[in-house]
Amino acid sequence: MNKPMIGVLPLYDTDKKSYWMLPHYMKAIEDSGGIPVMLPLTTDEGMITALAHTFERFLFTGGHDV
Repeated sequence: MNKPMIGVLPLYDTDKKSYWMLPHYMKAIEDSGGIPVMLPLTTDEGMITALAHTFERFLFTGGHDV
């Protein structure tokens, strides 16, 4: 049985100019049998299309930047 790859959208800290997320998101996906992968925040349509075809599901973690 293949484990589903789940794309996780991180939060963005504008002060530190860095991505971050709470570890519970990744752990919950692992505990549910998936493979979590933190995604880049991008507006590049080609990259978004490629990501949409790569992952089985997505987790939008919320926040001001979604």
